[in-house]
Amino acid sequence: MSNVLAVQSLGGNKREAKRFSDASEESFRRFRSEAFIKLLTGLVWGLSFLFGQIIFFLVMAGYVIDGTFTAGDYFVLFYYFFVLSAVFSAFGGLYVELQSYIAGLRRVFFLLDLPTEKNSEGTTLPPIQSGIKMEHVGLTYPDGRRALRDINLEAKVGEIIALVGPTGAGKTSLAFLAPAFLQATEGRVSIDGTDLKDVSVSSLRDQVSYVFQETQLFSDSIVNNIRYGNQRATQEEVEAVARVAGAHDFIMALPEGYDTSLGTVTSKLSVGQKQRISIARGLLRDSKMLILDEPTSALDPETEAYLVDALNEAAKNKLVIIVAHRLSTITHADRIYFLESGEIRESGSHQDLMSIKGGHYRDYVMMQAGR
Repeated sequence: MSNVLAVQSLGGNKREAKRFSDASEESFRRFRSEAFIKLLTGLVWGLSFLFGQIIFFLVMAGYVIDGTFTAGDYFVLFYYFFVLSAVFSAFGGLYVELQSYIAGLRRVFFLLDLPTEKNSEGTTLPPIQSGIKMEHVGLTYPDGRRALRDINLEAKVGEIIALVGPTGAGKTSLAFLAPAFLQATEGRVSIDGTDLKDVSVSSLRDQVSYVFQETQLFSDSIVNNIRYGNQRATQEEVEAVARVAGAHDFIMALPEGYDTSLGTVTSKLSVGQKQRISIARGLLRDSKMLILDEPTSALDPETEAYLVDALNEAAKNKLVIIVAHRLSTITHADRIYFLESGEIRESGSHQDLMSIKGGHYRDYVMMQAGR
């Protein structure tokens, strides 16, 4: 989990958030001071060296003219001048050079010293049988921003649950509560009746596959990137989920197919192609809960249709939670929760919500349809 999430998951600890903010500001001030000193010393050194050359030339020229030194002595001393000036300038710049790393090191060590998640503490969560339940859940970030308010939600294994709403409604924050990336500041989040605050985080996340909105790939082969979700998967299983995610065709078009290293071609892959690899990774992982954050934002309609069919198949033995804007992805969901300003305004199937005249979801759909 990122350090930002680590700070956010401190349960609204404003003191830690202030320390994080203060450390960021102090690191910036140190960096700014270091850059200014480095620029200033560079200018001073350049001018000093120039004036030193002029003085040296005038003095030595006088000695050569009056016969104290020969022309050969002049060139020997001129050589020593340049060698010694380089050595002294290196020593003089050592302190400034060290300062350029201290500001960054201080920030790194501050982040390393932040309170970490207690992954192993708590009871081991047995295989999920029923599902997840949220009762009067609220979430306030350490800086005081309220993300969620009085959330009541129930999602069972075998269902597809969709979280829908405008940007900033709290959909991703709500999805982050399921794998305990964030912890509720109010209310209760439970799985099979067990409060997540009492559960070992590692045992919980072993049963959750989360496909993030921002795709993260590794400098490794495509097959190992997909197999990251399940190290024991066979080549046939990898190719099967790649076909479902619509990635198989473009992978086979690459020079080495599934063995192509993403360390050399990842910059050449489109956002949609990276997203398909990430979705394939999530589908391959053997988990009881699959969460997808905007999984179809960069997919074409044909690939999206394949994915929707795959999600329907996956939902037979796992809970699928989708955060999405595109209606074609969510219309087949068993239950849709429409969020606005951090609150659940409506819930139900697509047909049920569309039958509510003047309803929030209905208006949202009509707005997308341009009506």
